[in-house]
Amino acid sequence: FLQSGGLIQSVTKVVVSPHSQLAKMRGAVVPLAYTKSFATVVLAALSAVGAPVRRRGKEQLRILCIGLGGGSVPSFIAEGLPHCQVDVVELEPAVIHAAKQGMGFSERPNLRVIQEDGAMFALRAVKEQAHEAKEKGLYDAVLVDAYEPNGNVPAALWSRGEGLAEALAGGLLRPQGVVATNFLPHVDLAAPLAAYGNALANRPGISFSIQV
Repeated sequence: FLQSGGLIQSVTKVVVSPHSQLAKMRGAVVPLAYTKSFATVVLAALSAVGAPVRRRGKEQLRILCIGLGGGSVPSFIAEGLPHCQVDVVELEPAVIHAAKQGMGFSERPNLRVIQEDGAMFALRAVKEQAHEAKEKGLYDAVLVDAYEPNGNVPAALWSRGEGLAEALAGGLLRPQGVVATNFLPHVDLAAPLAAYGNALANRPGISFSIQV
């Protein structure tokens, strides 16, 4: 689907029935090692901090994914956890079109895609839902899997005082929540760790995870 620096960004599984010549794409399968680890690290971390990964009464899990790619990670989570509302924010309309037409991605009642800048969406959500954000936070997890053409995560999604960090400080994340960002192996994580840590410093009970 997309290659940058020799890295394959997205893969989808195609199933062909022996009784039919029609091929069916399985958009909720995570065939790449990095998508497997990204999804499982997030869910394991959420379970460890006490979030309702397993349904508990009427409790609903809420996850924000910034960056759609092929859509396998949000699809995997939404299909496996029907009580989880997954919001995906993707800047590029062409990526949304490619995921739907070529990767088997489809929206459903608990999985929606918003075409918008991820940092701006996060800031707007905190502003529009200010009371809820202040009292209990908006999302159990925030997953960042977005890149510029050069392969770098946009600065607004990891820099101190920038869009996502500001939204985290304002209550984007619920207590006992998780932030997971997918960086390429060469990236020095000191600045992102400091930015997220600073943003969450005044919100007790928060954990965060950086996935390399």
